[in-house]
Amino acid sequence: MYQLRDYQQELIDKIFSAWAEGNRRVMAQLATGGGKTVILAYIARTFLEQGQGVLVVAHRKELILQAKQKLEEICGLECGIIKAGYPAEYHKDVQVASIQSLNRRKFRPNIGLLVYDESHHCSSKTYSDLMERYPDAYILGVTATPCRTDGQGFKWLFDRLVTGISTRELIKLGHLCKFKLFGGKPISTKGLKTSNGDFDQAQLEDRAMALIGDVVPTWEKYSRGKQTIVFAVSVAHSKGIVELFNKAGVISEHVDGSTPDLERAAIIERFRTRQTTVLSNVGIFTEGFDLPAIETVQCVRPTMSLSLWLQMCGRGLRPSPGKEHCIIIDHSDNWRSHGLPDEDREWSLDPVSLRPTKFTQECEECRHIFTPLSHEQTKPISKYLDKEGALWTVHNAICPNCRHSFEYEQGVGGAGGFRVATKGYGDVLEVSLDCTQVGLNTFTQLIAEQEASGKAKGWIYYRALQNPEVRNFTLGDWRFLAEYLGYKQGWAYKAFSEATAVQQSA
Repeated sequence: MYQLRDYQQELIDKIFSAWAEGNRRVMAQLATGGGKTVILAYIARTFLEQGQGVLVVAHRKELILQAKQKLEEICGLECGIIKAGYPAEYHKDVQVASIQSLNRRKFRPNIGLLVYDESHHCSSKTYSDLMERYPDAYILGVTATPCRTDGQGFKWLFDRLVTGISTRELIKLGHLCKFKLFGGKPISTKGLKTSNGDFDQAQLEDRAMALIGDVVPTWEKYSRGKQTIVFAVSVAHSKGIVELFNKAGVISEHVDGSTPDLERAAIIERFRTRQTTVLSNVGIFTEGFDLPAIETVQCVRPTMSLSLWLQMCGRGLRPSPGKEHCIIIDHSDNWRSHGLPDEDREWSLDPVSLRPTKFTQECEECRHIFTPLSHEQTKPISKYLDKEGALWTVHNAICPNCRHSFEYEQGVGGAGGFRVATKGYGDVLEVSLDCTQVGLNTFTQLIAEQEASGKAKGWIYYRALQNPEVRNFTLGDWRFLAEYLGYKQGWAYKAFSEATAVQQSA
């Protein structure tokens, strides 16, 4: 049986105290490498001893399998897995589930405890919807980094935040190893666009590829021969780095989300047994990858996310026999933007307001600036064309700071960006896919004239623009014409926009 460390027991006591005080939904923070999975396993065992089921939810396969292993070791009971590709074993009292699979299946386990692993991902609607399915269950979110880059926060999802021991204290106690950080030539992020709260990946890849030649020489200077994990910007970037290492005689391999499971396992095993020296990845080993043999973390991936930066550094801080310290080579200037891994930080459930960009919204009530959630961006409540013929969709957003609900507009195609919606849209046209009688009559008559005269089909479009009623033609009317002309549906939208612009300028 695993013996809890003092700080782990203290955090468990804080969690149960918060529940006892009436805070049903508790988020617990503990630094990377502090043993969050062990803590949730001990808490799960307490619920099982009282005859209550446990459901642990994670967003990636590695986290699911890691949680299953720890739960089985500590609870002494086999766990079922709810995930595509795994047989359902719904009779088991402990279930470890993929959030995606759980939402697709009708199975609703009878539970007293719902756990979210890596709960800084919990702002999306799928997580809050799952909480609502279990109004009587206790909720526990565990994370090393309760922070987000989209201005959302957690104040409406969790009732209380309890914090554990810091990275600095874990290093002092010997539970994490010391580190040395070397700042390589940084990849410039000046002027980069942002997307989903971080640097635009396509633009960032271009900047990273421009400095790819610095990666191997810097590694040879500060970390030659050491087991190294590299965090790259993209698949092409990562594969390019691996190619350069291999050309230099350093055995290296690449892993990304598309790497088959068996191949990924074999690659990791070769790295663990030191057959491979450098393992480069894209978005795979930031969470749930515990391999103490990692001696060097080489970060070639600038990020606006404090959480991502700390997770990357944390991969190398596990102590191991003969490992005096971890080497962190930072080509990104993340350490300047976010600080060193062992700096003291104040964590909070409150959202942090963002700098305004064309992709953010500012709340009309409290002026908090944030990026709308994915479901708020993808589900419009209406559509319309502006005077320039650009298509805009109108959405509803809820401020993560004060819960004020308001409308905003999102450009489609070339329009781009967001803007706060006005209640009256002025001189605009609603987008309709229904055909109008005047549109059908006009196009039917013009088609007949075109066929009788032998004119080119394109004549119909230019002749239609002279009709004073063309401004009232719907997108459905233009789709009818596109089908006759043999054009793609995209042509219909372009014609619809141009016809509107022509009439408005007349």
